[in-house]
Amino acid sequence: MPWYVFALVDRPPAGRKGKGLSGALSLRRVPGGLAVVERRADVPPAEFGSLQRHQEVVADLASRVPAILPVRFGTLLDDDGLAEALAERDEEIERALAAVRDRVQFTWRRKTRRTSIFAAPSTRAGDAGAGPGADYLRRAARTARPSPPPAWRTLRAKLSPLIAAEQYQPATATVPESLYHLVARDAVARYSTVADALRHADDKLTMTGPWAPFAFAPRVLA
Repeated sequence: MPWYVFALVDRPPAGRKGKGLSGALSLRRVPGGLAVVERRADVPPAEFGSLQRHQEVVADLASRVPAILPVRFGTLLDDDGLAEALAERDEEIERALAAVRDRVQFTWRRKTRRTSIFAAPSTRAGDAGAGPGADYLRRAARTARPSPPPAWRTLRAKLSPLIAAEQYQPATATVPESLYHLVARDAVARYSTVADALRHADDKLTMTGPWAPFAFAPRVLA
């Protein structure tokens, strides 16, 4: 029977192993860490209850390990598939776990009109004569790792001393414009205090967290 994968972690979770979607959780040694898994014959339906339970399992694990890389909902692999997906990726996984160790995620949303998620073609003087291939790669990189627009400048400036890493996501058809911050656990209280003041000053902003670092986990099992 295959394994349903919830997360990769750096060490066994403290306390009991716990329960997954319907069965007991297990640990599998993988390159760079441990996979937290559950024996399951099929992928659960993408319904609110299953999605919520997956989130609850990851949140519980995150509270019991120093570092966690959440795995996307619906990841079902047999032993060979799990080994193949993570083969020769131990250094990548170790780096990713180190980056999120003892850190949590906060998620900001801004209510705005929907804008295009695609970067406009570059018109900077430094791009002139670089050739279409180089220009395409630069534009693709900017699209993959977009920078927050000026509307986020004040928030970022106020919170920057407390941020270990940042990810920005332009608005899509289903998700509003979002900003993700990775914050050390011992800085959560200070971050929350500043964040509360920023939210009260701008009614277009909402913040949730702390969460497991979903936005900062590489898609190693995608």
